[in-house]
Amino acid sequence: MSTFGEINEPSSRTAWEDWDDIFVTDDFLNLRLEKDVDIPKEIDTFIILEGRYLYDCVRAHHNLELVNSNAEVNLCLFKTKELNNYVCMIRDYNLILSSEIVELLKKYITISKDVIAIVTKPIVEYQVSELVSKDYVIRSISSSKQSTSNLDIHFPNLEQPNIISGVSAGVLCWREIIDKPAVAIICYMEHPEEQQIQELYELLERFKIIPDIAKFHRDNLFNSNLYI
Repeated sequence: MSTFGEINEPSSRTAWEDWDDIFVTDDFLNLRLEKDVDIPKEIDTFIILEGRYLYDCVRAHHNLELVNSNAEVNLCLFKTKELNNYVCMIRDYNLILSSEIVELLKKYITISKDVIAIVTKPIVEYQVSELVSKDYVIRSISSSKQSTSNLDIHFPNLEQPNIISGVSAGVLCWREIIDKPAVAIICYMEHPEEQQIQELYELLERFKIIPDIAKFHRDNLFNSNLYI
């Protein structure tokens, strides 16, 4: 009998290998959008907003029309009422499901002229040699293909060894593969529950996700009339 390619484990093996922790289960999650709606032939800009901070910034406003959703990963897909842009908001999700979420959005991501992902992270995750004097830092990372649209997005490049992961990273990789423009904007912040970051608000306003900044008031405890 041929034993080519066979892995023989000694009975006295003490080392623990990666595959020892893999358990085969039937709990495969097949993500689907709630509604069976037609995908548009053209999308100018597809915008991904990751995290509770961005969700809280947008949820109270009415510039968006709900198109579809998936409750399993807290995903909502909107169309802006004024522009031919789509907005995907993901509040909380299991990082392991990132590739499935990207696959769920793949058709929208592929046909879009431009893709922008905005992610918020704790500032303690930002790794840099010099001292950070501000309570927030904004960086960006882009695909090789440059956008022909005037998106007017100019943030310093994300420095090594900082990385991004999750849905935004997967979307950026897919756009790189199909040779289309995409940019991920990463905002490292110290106090997300009480910060109002002008640069992010300006982006959300420019793409008609929220109304005019002068009229904008974030719906949270710190800006309410509730006193404890």
